[in-house]
Amino acid sequence: MLSVVLCHSAAFYGGNWFTVCSLSQPNEFLGLLSSWLGTFHVEGFTLISGYIYYYIKFEKDGYRDFGKYIGNKFQRLLVPYIAVSIFWVIPIASIFYSYSLIEVVRKFLLGESPAQLWFLLMLFNVFVIYDSIVAKFNWGGQSLIIIVFFLAGVALGKFCPNIFQILTSMRYLLYFHIGCILRRKYPNLPAHSMLKYGVVFLVVNLSLFVIINIDIQLSDSMTKVINLIGKTCCDVSGAIMAFLLLSWLASKVYQQNKLSQTLITLSFPIYLFHQQIICILLWNFSTMVNPYIMCVINFLCSILVSYYMGKVLMKHKATRYLIGIK
Repeated sequence: MLSVVLCHSAAFYGGNWFTVCSLSQPNEFLGLLSSWLGTFHVEGFTLISGYIYYYIKFEKDGYRDFGKYIGNKFQRLLVPYIAVSIFWVIPIASIFYSYSLIEVVRKFLLGESPAQLWFLLMLFNVFVIYDSIVAKFNWGGQSLIIIVFFLAGVALGKFCPNIFQILTSMRYLLYFHIGCILRRKYPNLPAHSMLKYGVVFLVVNLSLFVIINIDIQLSDSMTKVINLIGKTCCDVSGAIMAFLLLSWLASKVYQQNKLSQTLITLSFPIYLFHQQIICILLWNFSTMVNPYIMCVINFLCSILVSYYMGKVLMKHKATRYLIGIK
């Protein structure tokens, strides 16, 4: 979650993010930092979701009642999507972008481009598709289906609207499946192996990131194929790297205390609310403040404000429900 916030804190300075605000001080390093974080933050989270899914379903014999399973995911992911869209994202986004009713329907009701909340729709779809379709096959069949879904998601994305983030979900099934494979194959990976292989995947991820950002003169179709393969390998290695290195770090420094548990619980509200806080800060201060300082301000202020928003909302049962906290 923190890497997502950092990514959004720096993304403005790479261009093509929050474009209604004037970019008076572009910054190549911050743009590259944001792009690199984008190779593993959501991908890693989806991978971890698959890892936990496999543990619950196949090791703890959970998720046997499909109706309860879907109901749980609906409460956890779609209820906050609806509530946060209505009460937070749409009102603030409409101030900056002056959305018409049709644009609000297309972006949020149909889920084509609902700001940071796209992730909630995507993950809900992934849980449903994987449990109802992919998990019914043997491991060989699952891998084949994942490849078909991925390629179909890429191909259809060229000319079909991404309604309810279905096309994105078809691609992200790959990371969820890799998480299931990691849990199945390596359920008790020792800390030193996490570090060793985490560093290996970090090197691969960084190397591929450098390669795909080099301007190579090739035919248009060949460039698209190379970019697709390179970007996918970069993101896969990044997701595995994030999982391994964060798991290793947790094994070394994690402490069961009130502060850590509070941060874990409130990381989800931080995700839900942070982006609009960053936009407000950029709108008011980006032209006056050095990009690096502004990035730090974005990061710290968006975390603190959304943290306390989450803390307030968690005090009441109804608002806890609306932000997906049990």
